Amino acid sequence: MDPRDFLEVAKKLSQGGTAAEYRTAVSRAYYAIYHVSADFLTGLGCTINDGPSGHGDVYRNLSNCCDSELASVGSQLHDLHGKRIIADYRLNNTKYDNQKTTQAVMMQSERMIQALDRCGSGARRDEIAKAVKEYLRKISP
Repeated sequence: MDPRDFLEVAKKLSQGGTAAEYRTAVSRAYYAIYHVSADFLTGLGCTINDGPSGHGDVYRNLSNCCDSELASVGSQLHDLHGKRIIADYRLNNTKYDNQKTTQAVMMQSERMIQALDRCGSGARRDEIAKAVKEYLRKISP
């Protein structure tokens, strides 16, 4: 499955009219960018934990790849994870119960995926792979 399909589902849900649709859109948008990022990093030779710590693996690796655009994606991914937690678990927090806020998340997620796609080939990808491998070497026991 292409994880970008989650973003397409999220966009449709963000057009809905209920809090459940808006919140689910935020959650699906997060998982779209998470999986696209995890696939990108795996393609560079990174190991991403299959459990809950995999979320941290992804944003830490992006944030430490010596590419400012991807470091920004890593930071935004961490922020979006917090939004997903609110949408999925903090039902008394109504921040993501409206279309305007939810659609802003959709736009942010789309830009993040576009940034990853720009880095997916050529010399830039090679430089990123080298930097990530160096980062992982430094943090490995």
